[in-house]
Amino acid sequence: MKPKVKGLQRILKVRDTQKKLKEIALAKAGNHCVALEHNANRIRKLQTETLSDVEAINADMLSARMELSGRLVDAERSIEASIETARQDFAHAERQNFAARTTYESTEKLLHSNLRKARKAEIFKTDIRHNILYNISNNRRRDRSDDR
Repeated sequence: MKPKVKGLQRILKVRDTQKKLKEIALAKAGNHCVALEHNANRIRKLQTETLSDVEAINADMLSARMELSGRLVDAERSIEASIETARQDFAHAERQNFAARTTYESTEKLLHSNLRKARKAEIFKTDIRHNILYNISNNRRRDRSDDR
């Protein structure tokens, strides 16, 4: 039973490492989502600032604002697509983290169950040894008393 328990202890350490790696991946995915949403808000604010002052001193300034506005719209579309991808990655990381935690917890329960079984088996073995020796000596006494 001991090699099985030691093997489960090694597996539990591996599962713990996997769980920690998945937690780190989840945190990174969450941070990436937050950073992209922050950048999207910055782009929206910049776009509203650009469009709020429509007064143009000359045609070059108006042309530059129009070009900037077009680029900001393109950037907003691009970042929205990136945010959607990041959200999907975050959802995937959440599922992976949940699976790693579940696997770790089930391995931990199995290990504790096997440890309990090993302890009970050891106690049972010592009890049987004690009982066998006790019973052997009692049977010898009975046999001696029966012979008389």
